[in-house]
Amino acid sequence: MNMGVFQYYFSMKALLWVLVIFVQTREYMGCLEEERVGLLHLKSFLIISIQPHTYSDYFLPSWIDHEKSDCCGWERVKCNSTTGHVIELSLDNLMQNYYDLYFYYGRENYEEHSWLLNVSLLESFKELRSLDLSFNAIDGCIPDEGFEKLSTLKNLEILNLGYNFFGHDNSHIVQSLGAITSLKTLNLTKNKLEGYFPAQELVTLRNLNTLDISSNSYKGTLPNQGFERLAVLRNLETLILDANGFGYSIIPSLSNLTSLMTLNLSRNYDLGVDERVVEGFKRLAVLRNLKTLNLEWNHFEDSIIPSLSGLTSLTTLSLAGNKIRGGEGSKMLSRLENLEKLDLSVNFLNDTSFLQSIAVIKSLKNLNLAWNELGRSFGTKGWKMLSSLENLEILDLSKNFLNNTSFLQSIATVKSLKTLNLQYNELTGSFPTKELANLSNLEVLILGVNHFGG
Repeated sequence: MNMGVFQYYFSMKALLWVLVIFVQTREYMGCLEEERVGLLHLKSFLIISIQPHTYSDYFLPSWIDHEKSDCCGWERVKCNSTTGHVIELSLDNLMQNYYDLYFYYGRENYEEHSWLLNVSLLESFKELRSLDLSFNAIDGCIPDEGFEKLSTLKNLEILNLGYNFFGHDNSHIVQSLGAITSLKTLNLTKNKLEGYFPAQELVTLRNLNTLDISSNSYKGTLPNQGFERLAVLRNLETLILDANGFGYSIIPSLSNLTSLMTLNLSRNYDLGVDERVVEGFKRLAVLRNLKTLNLEWNHFEDSIIPSLSGLTSLTTLSLAGNKIRGGEGSKMLSRLENLEKLDLSVNFLNDTSFLQSIAVIKSLKNLNLAWNELGRSFGTKGWKMLSSLENLEILDLSKNFLNNTSFLQSIATVKSLKTLNLQYNELTGSFPTKELANLSNLEVLILGVNHFGG
């Protein structure tokens, strides 16, 4: 071996060992002093802001000002094990009991607990990737200390601001969030955002994958400033819009979001009372990547189903809590040949003949028909058709006024079933041991609240 090459080889090997020792030493050193001090400043601010709604003696007790206290071991803090930088801050439910009080007594009773956030106190965490501030009754930001301050955090990917009071006297919250261009997940559920959704304020978030603005009071979008503006967000795959006041006007604009895989429009009650919605949903057929669609609790009738038949990529569809009766329009469900999960619970299905259209969906694994009126159907042909669902694993028929076990002879032919729910019906007579014995893969059987005699 050439002497120069020999020396080079050992020099590189020595350098590698130095790097290994440095990394190990770095791990041992724990968190960075600047970030430790930053956390202590943040704690001091939070104690002042949240009192008297919590007890300072029990507030973040591991966050102590001691030089031997490694902040990477503090509660609610996660560091990079190599660099020591803080990468996650889980600061949700800081008032400890706010989460429980919120659900037991309602948000309005706890608006008096609200406080303003000083975002600049988070700037020192340069490698922060995830920040959770949910369930904190935050009413906004201190003037000139808004979320635009976090634009310097180039690695921040996840921001959860759910279950707060943002939007209450703070209309610029969405605009300030548009400055955090590294975001991939933004959660604004259960705040006080209202009026027209300012989609144009988020066009800068080119990395955004998930946007949740559910349970607010948005009523639509301004002309030419709707969700079509978000078409530039090529990575947007999940859009959660449920429990707002969105109406027909947003449906056509959603057709521009071609990267969408999950869309939740449930509990937007104005959708179900506008006849134009049927035509609007037809335009969504261009969403070839859409896998999950949630349209629960929107007052939709059977006429909505044909407009969804073009969404052939769907694997999950929920139409629970609507006014579907299983009429002529429901036959178009057969077009959704890739469906694996279908939820039609809490509707007005009273004729098993519509099951014929479902029976051709060979990919179906989970079928929820609970809280309907299938026991009032006189035909049995529909039940028999279910035998063709060779991949069906979960079937929920609870609360359907079923009053005899004859239909179980057909159900027993669905050999793939693992879970069968028949509770809250009116089944009488002997326990259906013979019929159910054929379900060799059955793991869960729920029969409670019936009237079996033996």
